[in-house]
Amino acid sequence: MKVNTFLPKYMVEFKCVSSSCTDSCCAGWDINIDEDTYNKYVNSTGELKGLLDGKFIKSEDEHDSFNYGFMVLKDENRCPFLNSNMLCDIHGGDGQENLCLTCKGYPRVFNIVDNVYEKSGLPSCMEICTRAFLNKDKMEFVESKEEIEEKNIEIRRIIDSEAFEGTESLLQYFWDIRVISINIIQDRRFSIEERLNILENFYKQIDGIYNSGEFDDMEELLEDMNNEDIDYADLKGVTFKENNEFYISLAEDELVKKIRSVRLRACVMEYKAGILNQNNILDRITLNGSDELNQGDIGKYLKETQKYFNELEEYAYVFENYLVNQIFKDLIPFNKEESLIQSVKVLINSYRIIKAYVIGIAMNSQEKIGGEQIIRVIQGLSKDIEHNRVFNELLKK
Repeated sequence: MKVNTFLPKYMVEFKCVSSSCTDSCCAGWDINIDEDTYNKYVNSTGELKGLLDGKFIKSEDEHDSFNYGFMVLKDENRCPFLNSNMLCDIHGGDGQENLCLTCKGYPRVFNIVDNVYEKSGLPSCMEICTRAFLNKDKMEFVESKEEIEEKNIEIRRIIDSEAFEGTESLLQYFWDIRVISINIIQDRRFSIEERLNILENFYKQIDGIYNSGEFDDMEELLEDMNNEDIDYADLKGVTFKENNEFYISLAEDELVKKIRSVRLRACVMEYKAGILNQNNILDRITLNGSDELNQGDIGKYLKETQKYFNELEEYAYVFENYLVNQIFKDLIPFNKEESLIQSVKVLINSYRIIKAYVIGIAMNSQEKIGGEQIIRVIQGLSKDIEHNRVFNELLKK
């Protein structure tokens, strides 16, 4: 059926580069099978039945129709159908119609907002990162019409903001909050960290008004923010200050052991070597808490050099585009029910972790930070965040 769509401009011409990709979406994480496809696999015949034999299992949670089954992964968490040419045996031999919804749709994300299909891209795909985040211009959005078969896609979230008009739900203000959020992150008068502080303060004001029940004040706040009648300089806060505990927590052995993405594991090992060796403490500590690190060494060194922060500032547009994409794709701040503060905290922590890993890797390589290094970390981390409870817990702290 032909439907109205709304999407970031980078998605208009996006195409999978297949075996030319520097990574594979068929390795490094669980590959879930939706219920319809699982039943098709169980009842398959002929060559398809032989190809599938012993390569998929049923999930323990029978009530989750999108995660009804899983592929039985091989070494390095590779899909059993990923061949030596880095292509899919199911797609190549039996056609796209026999793929599960995950494989048909990836890396596209679909939401429905006020009866419009919104399509965006997951940053766990390197081609999405390259197209979306290395563009120095502000991310733009376009309206279109597209042929979409709903049975072939997974709709992550559905929002009908008009249905909540006049209620006590913040969803009635969905569009105002979304537009203001994106405008804040794209306001290049401020640093990325100042923009995130402004966004957090904006959500705190919304939260305070919502809890007081003074909805007239809410409309006044949104009108002032839309008209830029509020001085953002009063909300920009201070630069993020990280301590040793933060830097070391990102390289702990327990964390590294649970990383599934080969690329992210390589990034974290480079980070670990760089962030610890730079302070000549690698031989003096272990990361399981049995030895003690002199407090302040890592943070003090970074604060005194400023080199890495200055290099990162040259690529603020990469972080800006990443954050805008997250806001659009995840329907932030409505992705944590109506906990706006939790939503922005996860966004801020994502930035903090990416920033730290990029700096540690640069320390290790002794090379100047560039856009390619940043999206390498974004892509690797995003891949693990989507399927790794450890990183999800880290983002909530």
